[in-house]
Amino acid sequence: MDTKRPRWLVPVIISAAVIIIAALLVMIFIGNGAETVLSGTHIYSEPVPLCGAKVEAQDGYVQVAESDTYILYYNEPRFSIRLENKKTGAVLDSTVSDEKDDGKNNASWTSYMKSGIVINAIIGTLNTYQVDMNSVPNEITTWYIDNGIYAQISFKGEYQFELGVEIRLEGNDLIVRIPEESVKENKEGTYISTVSVFPFLGYTYLDEQNGYMLVPDGNGALIYLDNKEGRYATGFSGLIYGVDDGMTNRTTVSTLWEYLETVTPSNKVIAPVFGMAHLDDGIAYLGIVESGDERCSIEVVPNGVMVDYNRCFAKFLLRDVYVQPLNKSNSGTVPTVEKDRQHSDLTVRYCLLSEDEADYSGMANAYRSYLLESGRLEKSDVSYNTRIDFLGTDREEFLMGTTAVTMTTAEQAEDILAELRELGAGSMLSVYKGWQKGGLYNVPVKSMSADSNIGGNAGLKSFVSKQAELGNTVYLYNDALSVNADTHSTTYNVMKMVNKRTFENETHGQVYDTFYYLMPGRSGINLTSLAKDLSSDGIGNIALSGITDTLFSYSSKGSYYSRTDTMDIYEDAVSAAGESCSIIAETPNAFLWKYSDAMLDMPLSSSDYLYLDREIPFLSMVFKGVIPTYSEYVNFEANKKENFLQMVESGVYPSFYITAEDSSKLIYTNSSDLYSLEYASYRDTIVEYDKALRDVAQKVGTAQIIRHEILENGLVKVTYDNGVTVYVNYSGSAQSDGDMTVEALSYTVKAVSDLG
Repeated sequence: MDTKRPRWLVPVIISAAVIIIAALLVMIFIGNGAETVLSGTHIYSEPVPLCGAKVEAQDGYVQVAESDTYILYYNEPRFSIRLENKKTGAVLDSTVSDEKDDGKNNASWTSYMKSGIVINAIIGTLNTYQVDMNSVPNEITTWYIDNGIYAQISFKGEYQFELGVEIRLEGNDLIVRIPEESVKENKEGTYISTVSVFPFLGYTYLDEQNGYMLVPDGNGALIYLDNKEGRYATGFSGLIYGVDDGMTNRTTVSTLWEYLETVTPSNKVIAPVFGMAHLDDGIAYLGIVESGDERCSIEVVPNGVMVDYNRCFAKFLLRDVYVQPLNKSNSGTVPTVEKDRQHSDLTVRYCLLSEDEADYSGMANAYRSYLLESGRLEKSDVSYNTRIDFLGTDREEFLMGTTAVTMTTAEQAEDILAELRELGAGSMLSVYKGWQKGGLYNVPVKSMSADSNIGGNAGLKSFVSKQAELGNTVYLYNDALSVNADTHSTTYNVMKMVNKRTFENETHGQVYDTFYYLMPGRSGINLTSLAKDLSSDGIGNIALSGITDTLFSYSSKGSYYSRTDTMDIYEDAVSAAGESCSIIAETPNAFLWKYSDAMLDMPLSSSDYLYLDREIPFLSMVFKGVIPTYSEYVNFEANKKENFLQMVESGVYPSFYITAEDSSKLIYTNSSDLYSLEYASYRDTIVEYDKALRDVAQKVGTAQIIRHEILENGLVKVTYDNGVTVYVNYSGSAQSDGDMTVEALSYTVKAVSDLG
């Protein structure tokens, strides 16, 4: 009998064996926790366990990803990363190594510094518990994904938290994302309050490194990486898009004579950015909070504040504790935890910069490119205009009611602009405030209804159309946020805080003391209605305020609405209004930038925190050549010479607030703090500013700032991408840079035609 096996049997047996082995391997991987990982739009159904790393561990780190310029290393026990520049060898670490631990810190801070993720937890109503990779038992499983890793972290014991973190290298960017669906709180009464991912990324010890951290205060500021010698008790901590008025009661305002505020409020954080630069090593990053920004704070902390390390990071707020009154008199309160947490992905994009780009100029260039490429900012006409705003009418008390105080009629505004034109001023942009029936504080405005004291609808439309023919643009001012209880019903459609109390905005005004916020939906309806009405009347321009720089949580009919809900409603409303009108926005938050044709009231200075070492025009560097920005009012600047030089340096256009009548007429109105408005006092200054700054703008053209340098002795150098260079000397004596000499408190523009 023939005992030979058929020829076809051997390959069949081999194939079957391969299938069986593959199946066993899949079962092993699944048994090791390789279940399907959902991550936004990506699904990793067959992840490769990290234990398969081909690169040997060094200092506990293994290589997990690589781009053309950077290598990403990962330490799983600490959940820590290391970034290495392939060309220079410069390194950014995300946790303090044992070698760099100075041994001065308590156990809590030591655990914090050596953990790549730190959670503040709420137990009951106490928001004081720290959860990190070192002090709390945890399990972490990590998989490879496309050019990165995905880590699933489970905290055990009394916390029972879970979350996933996706880390990817994308060219010169590092993207860190916590998918919303990965966050779980598995123990009743124990909640996640805040999450900080890589809070020590790029840290330095005392003054070991020459460099600085970028602070998003005002136009921008720096904290140097020098030894602060323990001088400061705190660093910068700013909630992106300002405080949440739906969660926090306003603090008591210091006033003089009960209506003049004596303390200038600090700047709001309108840009979700921060940065770290190591100048000696030629490596830096710009951190951009891409999602979760509506409930996230930027933390920039110099050495000496708790520990001797410089660090900056984003801290996401998922849930908070608020004060709940027990009765209408507020005589009793209890701390209460939010019923639901924040629901959004938490994402930070780190733009990695090296060598000549590893400074704040490189950060500004990277941010501009990011905004344009992602569609978060759109190019507008950047032609120069001097901004001349007018106050139409306000109100003062009279007998049993109020009477109009008319400061500038439409005809007077027309005459003022005509005279400025005769004196040599060029094109102008004007915002007309207090144009509506009932005056500046008769809000909200829902339709085109001009006050008869300024000329009514006919006079206003004539003014706007004539200016358009002359090349000037007039915008009508609209506060879409506020409602005046003395002029409008507040029974419905006013914002209630999370604790169900109606929010009150006390202005300490002479006539109208308290205003309320409109419900976001109502703000949107009013704005859209006004835009359509103005457009139909041939006035397609709105200068928008209120909702542009305010974001809050609120409650309505027993339901809770987050800042995310408010942000979405505002964005939809401004987008819809922009279909009917041109919108320019007053200090807008970043999510509204792409809808604005210009930005108003751009701060040129910081909030003057003691720990800030240097002010820089960071946002102006980002916006110049992309969208026109206008300064805060020159009228109220104490040092007008310095303010003028700052406009030359930053490329910001000047703004004036003008009335035809003397400011003394406002003494008994809500505008009583506007002490210097009369046109006659500013006519010559306006013409002077227009001539000088228009000349600078014409030489610069539509170019963008690509480099800003702080030279010695108060001299600053600004370089544009068309080759134009602007020197500004803030010192009291002449200063030189090479063959360029700039006189004291002056500036020089080196145009392209002047270049060798």
